[in-house]
Amino acid sequence: MFLRNLIRWILIKLKVIGRPDFSAQIVKVHPTPEEIIPKQVFVVGDARYRKWACFRCPGECGEAILLSLNQMQHPSWKVTIDWLGRPTIHPSVRQLNECKCHFWVRHGSVEWCSDTAITVPKS
Repeated sequence: MFLRNLIRWILIKLKVIGRPDFSAQIVKVHPTPEEIIPKQVFVVGDARYRKWACFRCPGECGEAILLSLNQMQHPSWKVTIDWLGRPTIHPSVRQLNECKCHFWVRHGSVEWCSDTAITVPKS
């Protein structure tokens, strides 16, 4: 993990890649709401079977988002993690709370959908 983080840092400094909004970590135990921190996607499960994706909304509300990765349930999402630890979440995530955020996460970067009802935060 240290080597991956070092390579990612070097690539960002050399401006080969942009600074990601999220990095991903596979964990065996579901994190508590207090353990879900901004800019980190916790994928609950293991390398073969993934159950949940847990992260903080990148919008102003910062609410904890829990996405089911169980393809037998509806709705469900899929998370892939590239070799630099950047997550991609498919399909998009839409917050139905007062936040009204709608976004994609691709290679660790948030891409806001045009129907997002709030002013999105600037990095």
